[in-house]
Amino acid sequence: MAWEPILWLIFLVINIALISLVIYQIVCLTDLEADYMNPYESSSRINSVVLKEYILHGAFGILFLITGHWIISLLTFLPAYYNMRKFLSQQHLIDVTEVFRFIQSEKKIRIFKLGFYLVLFVLVLVSLVLSSINALVDEDDAIDFGSLPLPSFI
Repeated sequence: MAWEPILWLIFLVINIALISLVIYQIVCLTDLEADYMNPYESSSRINSVVLKEYILHGAFGILFLITGHWIISLLTFLPAYYNMRKFLSQQHLIDVTEVFRFIQSEKKIRIFKLGFYLVLFVLVLVSLVLSSINALVDEDDAIDFGSLPLPSFI
C-alpha cells in the first residue's frame, strides 16, 4: 500500500480545516462590522478558534518537516512564526473593548492567511493527484516528476 497518497490526503484534510477556521473568523468580523453581531459575541467566537488554528497550523508545518517536504515546510513556518510571535506577546486574542479599532487590520490578516491556505490547498491537491496516479501505475510506467515542468517540492 502506498503511503504517499494517504499522507497527502491527511494534508488536504488539515488544510481544509484551516481554510474553514479562517473563513469562520472572517465571517464573524464581517458580521461585527455590519452590526449583525455584538462585540462580545464576535470576540468570543473568534477567540474560541484562534488557538485551534495556531495548533493546527503548527502541526501542519511539523508534518511537512517530518515527511521531508522541506520547501513547503519553510513556507508554512513563516505564518507559524507570526502566530507564535502574537501568541507569546499575548496579542492573539481579540479584545472586546478594542475590537472596532482593529477590525480592518484583523480582517486583512485573516484574508492574507486565507490566500496563503488556498495556495497551499492547490499545491496539496496537485500533489495528492500526482501521488495517487503514481501509486496506481506500475513502477515501470510511473511518471517521472523530474521531467515535468513542476516545482521540485511537489
